[in-house]
Amino acid sequence: MEFQPSKSIKRKVTTRVVVTLAITVIVLSVVNLLYMSSRVISEQETELKLAAQLSASRIDHWTVNMEDIAEGVADSLNALDTIDEETCKSILNQIAWTHGDLYYAYVATEDGNMYMARGVEYPKDLDPTTRDWYIKTKAAGHTIVTNPYISASNPDVMLVTVATPVYHGTKMVGAVGVDADITTINNFMESIDFQNGAYGFLIDTDRNIVAHKNEEYLPTVDNSTSVDDVMPELSDIVTTPDSGVVISRDYNNVAMVYYTMRLYESKWVVCVAYPQNNILKIIERGVRICVLIAIFCIFSAAGYMTLKINKTLEPIEKINPAINRLRKGDFKARIDITNEPDELGMLQNNMAELIQELSTAIGSMKHVLSEMEKGNLIVDNVPEYPGDFNEISVAINSIREHFNDIISDIQFSAINLQSFAMGINETSDLEEMRAVFEELSAEANELMEKTSKFITMPNTQDSKDM
Repeated sequence: MEFQPSKSIKRKVTTRVVVTLAITVIVLSVVNLLYMSSRVISEQETELKLAAQLSASRIDHWTVNMEDIAEGVADSLNALDTIDEETCKSILNQIAWTHGDLYYAYVATEDGNMYMARGVEYPKDLDPTTRDWYIKTKAAGHTIVTNPYISASNPDVMLVTVATPVYHGTKMVGAVGVDADITTINNFMESIDFQNGAYGFLIDTDRNIVAHKNEEYLPTVDNSTSVDDVMPELSDIVTTPDSGVVISRDYNNVAMVYYTMRLYESKWVVCVAYPQNNILKIIERGVRICVLIAIFCIFSAAGYMTLKINKTLEPIEKINPAINRLRKGDFKARIDITNEPDELGMLQNNMAELIQELSTAIGSMKHVLSEMEKGNLIVDNVPEYPGDFNEISVAINSIREHFNDIISDIQFSAINLQSFAMGINETSDLEEMRAVFEELSAEANELMEKTSKFITMPNTQDSKDM
């Protein structure tokens, strides 16, 4: 069999170790990437929730400020135990002067009167008690926040009202309202510090968009935009805020991660949109780092393992030369594979012992055969050896014994022949001579029977002479 370097043990072991190492590193890298991706997504979701909570907190704080203004006016009217026009306008003008962000501030009475700050006149033919904000305030009996609606005094403006009832004793005598227009709310939403391309928007209790980065979604006197119409995929998280995230494309066709939270005061829903690409960039950066580290580890470990494997298996290269010397009959050369107390060291010791035993056995057999060749058939038997060597030693000893018996018989027959020849010379009796020849023939037959187990060839030289 011809040796093929490509199928050497070194190459096989090195290849298998390197492949196993590469697979292990790759699997660990993939597991690490999956874990890292999961952690990144979880952290980004947490960041998204915090952004939503911060937004909700700021909006609720803004709403609470509006409520404090309305309730402060109501408390003043309760304390003064009056709700006349002069008192109401005096308080309202002071409030309007210190809170310039208010679009309107007013008091509506159960008698149908409407007193407004800054000299604004309410339409005479419109009963304020029939307005939606007044009806809801009266029904609730406490401060409320309305959904956007068209202003009665300025039909070109969409307002949001915070209103609170005014009581004299246990009787409701009117309601205080402060308004903010949609533009103010939208500007407030945009003033919140959303980072990395994120933004927030508001959805009222009727599921209409109140404030949004896209002006086309903002409510107008002619139209309100339902979140179910423009973003139906958000339906579930708008219905049940703080229930999870949704990934969808926004009005700019950018993939965003959405998270919602309900406002405590107004019961509106604030939704924060975070670019999915930001998360993917972090994951992609982590993937690149993991891949580079994995490649570095694979090549470094593969190089180190290759060197170590080659050094460890280097003694194997000494085995074949040792065996070749044995094939040539050289049993005296020292086997020098390794001095390490490992498997190869054990192999070296076993091979040395085997060569010693072979040398001893061959020497013993050679000695016996050499003595037999010299005619010494009383040489000591070949010692017994284990396994097949014992069969050889037994065969040699058996041949020696057979030759010893045959030669003894030949010698004995020669003595008899000599004795019979002398007897024939001394007698002339034919019967006696016949008896002698019969005895000689019997001995010859017995000798032929003993040598019949040997297969011989006629002597070529004798055949030529004949």
